[in-house]
Amino acid sequence: MACCLDPIPGYSQGTGNILSGTVVDSAGQKPIAGVSVFLNSTSIGTITHADGSFVLGPIPRGKYQLVISAIGYATFVTDISGNQAAPALAVVLHPKATELAAFTVEPYLKDGWQRYGKIFLDNFIGRGDNAGSCKIMNKDAVRFHFSHKNNQLTVTATEPLIIENDALGYTVEYRLLEFSCSFRTNIVMYFGYPFFREMTTRREGRRHRWEEHRQTAYSGSMMHFMRSLYSNRLTEAGFTADHQARVPNLEKQRIKSIYHPDIDSGNTFPIDTLHYFWEVLKQPDVFSRTVRLTADSLITVYPDQTRSLFFTGKMRIIYSDPKSGGGYHGSEVYLITPAMIMVEENGNYYPPQEILTNGYWGESEKVSNLLPMDYGNH
Repeated sequence: MACCLDPIPGYSQGTGNILSGTVVDSAGQKPIAGVSVFLNSTSIGTITHADGSFVLGPIPRGKYQLVISAIGYATFVTDISGNQAAPALAVVLHPKATELAAFTVEPYLKDGWQRYGKIFLDNFIGRGDNAGSCKIMNKDAVRFHFSHKNNQLTVTATEPLIIENDALGYTVEYRLLEFSCSFRTNIVMYFGYPFFREMTTRREGRRHRWEEHRQTAYSGSMMHFMRSLYSNRLTEAGFTADHQARVPNLEKQRIKSIYHPDIDSGNTFPIDTLHYFWEVLKQPDVFSRTVRLTADSLITVYPDQTRSLFFTGKMRIIYSDPKSGGGYHGSEVYLITPAMIMVEENGNYYPPQEILTNGYWGESEKVSNLLPMDYGNH
């Protein structure tokens, strides 16, 4: 079957700079070979040579987290930008503690997969169409911890999780930093450092199927929304955003200014006008009204062209594919703190744990639908 693939809108196709550096051990300053060096949530990565050196790139436009990770060492993370040249890095890795201090009180459960495996998979891998084609290859690395005091499940991993996603055609190395499920609040949060490797195939049909599934996963995703928000193209991309705003009852305020029942003789206004006044005065002082939000009202652009997102309360996002004119889906977004969220051209946003989603994104933004940040930059 022939497949026509459209370009991904809203993301610059230009490439950035080459990054180089060396990685050494903190104890003897000896070079470390085989260290993973990659841009968080991308397919751009490499490993260090025998002399500890690495060359990474080209780095697409936008800001990224550079992740340098080796077993037995604490992960090194720093921000870099593909918009400007960076000097060579000299990275020192420090040995990692053998035990996770946060979980010394709550040892992992030997029967964790039997008791909580489905909850973890549903909320980490997902439950959508692509989830059945995802498989964690090293499930033995997963550790389940349960706190009876907090009624909370926490999941850790002793090594990067290797996830084969045959629906999208990626093998994902996911360095899980946090997964928590509160049974008290029904809030699930997780984040980490994923690195993508494209799967290979000689079958043309399989390759086209991967591309079709990738475009389906991208359309209406948070990455799609953030890229469209950054470029001020929400409407063109098929998104609408609104929230419930509290607005004053101006008519009630007006009537209060002209009608004073305690001193009015009753002859000042006709009886039908008085009935109207009485009905309006029964209304609340403040109404809740749906207000349409634009990119300009959500995004602040700074002199250096960086952009931040901020809103209050609950924001509702509706997506309808502008090409198909078919169905739509809705999501709800909250800022937990609330604090400003930095948004990048590539669709990246941080800190990721500040955003809480519900509705469609609450179900779809899982590993089974995860795309690398350099998607659309090929």
